[in-house]
Amino acid sequence: MSLRMLNIARTGLFAHRGALEIVGHNTANVETPGYVRQRPTLVTIPGAVTGEAGGGVELTEIRLLRDELLATQLRHESGNLGQDRALRGALLQVEQIFTDVTQGGLASRIEEMFDAWADLGLDPNGASSRAQVVERSQLVAETISDRWHAISDRRVEINDRLRDLVNRSNSVAHEIASLNEKIGVAEATSLRNDLIIRRDGLVSELAELCGAETIQRADGTIDVLIGGRRFVEHDRVTELNRVDDPDQPGMHLVALGDEISPYGLRGEIAGRLQARDDYLPEYLTHLDTLAQGLSDEINVQHTQGLDLNGDPAPELFSYDPTRPAASLRVRQEVIDDLSLIGASQSALVDSDGTNAMAIDNLRNSPIFSNGTATLSQFSAELISRVGIDAAGTEVRLESRELLVENLRDSHDNQSGVSLDEEALELIRYQQAFAASSRLMSTALEMMDLVLQLR
Repeated sequence: MSLRMLNIARTGLFAHRGALEIVGHNTANVETPGYVRQRPTLVTIPGAVTGEAGGGVELTEIRLLRDELLATQLRHESGNLGQDRALRGALLQVEQIFTDVTQGGLASRIEEMFDAWADLGLDPNGASSRAQVVERSQLVAETISDRWHAISDRRVEINDRLRDLVNRSNSVAHEIASLNEKIGVAEATSLRNDLIIRRDGLVSELAELCGAETIQRADGTIDVLIGGRRFVEHDRVTELNRVDDPDQPGMHLVALGDEISPYGLRGEIAGRLQARDDYLPEYLTHLDTLAQGLSDEINVQHTQGLDLNGDPAPELFSYDPTRPAASLRVRQEVIDDLSLIGASQSALVDSDGTNAMAIDNLRNSPIFSNGTATLSQFSAELISRVGIDAAGTEVRLESRELLVENLRDSHDNQSGVSLDEEALELIRYQQAFAASSRLMSTALEMMDLVLQLR
């Protein structure tokens, strides 16, 4: 009997010591991001002979307290959040390019240019009026060109950033594959659980990068998928890579293996691609249309006037037809010789400002959007569109952040460490350990008495 009591006490000491170590491990990781609390499973050891009280207790399993369905949903929405966040960041940069609410904005530059033409109409022979026309026309051309180049630079930056995102995604995928290999052969201990927690943290990062999701295997390993294609299959990785975009020279697309732009690609990579390919090109096209329309309309009217020498005035603006906004400028010959400005429509070139007034009247001419928008309205339309797009992504981002925050709170409430709960568990297992220790002492005392009787 004493030997059986010793064995029961021994199993109790080992089992409850292990449980105490798990509680301590949980407590130590209370501030560790992504940590999932663990719980010991204690099971009764049956007696070896029928009628015996039993053989004590053993620690058979250390469970991770997590809801796989909730974790899967959180990873899915994290991919959407990464995409919305990247898109919002890119559009915010574009929104900051258009500073028309302050001095020097595109709309105000156009109005200032037409104001200069109006002044020239009142003083067609004035040197300062002519200089002002050229200066403000140059400012309009520079402002349009600067905006175009700034947006184009954002596209190049996004394209360059893809390299870092793809490399990081591949690096994380290889880490997950390495952890899969260790988890597949590890015993069901706290060490294995810690490897799983580490792997799940990497999966969450990968979800925000590229929208990756997972499939659980029976041995505890996972496959990582983008859409329906495997990114990680047990310990093997099919890497993401950048490939040349045939429709956009100098730009790149993202491929998974041999599949270009794989279905299901989300996260920061997809958000940046969406900004680069869906939003920014439309802004560039709008600027090109504005530059070409402004230049053509003013050039046509300007060439109908006479310069101070009584000769037909040359064109005022020039541009490259393949990139109107990027190349818009005032012709150098006009900059060098202000007398070439055609303010007059009659031989009274010193006093006739009718052509300058005609150019000023172009500000009210509906020459864009099928004859429904003026120059100022068309430029304001672009500014408004950028603002609406940015505001729309902000609203979507706030909604997504709230959803992910609620999911994360639910996940943390179930899987996170509560110091109050761990304190109660600590008291329980401490008392059980003390009781097993007391039983051990009692069994030893009984054995001593039996030996003394002999």
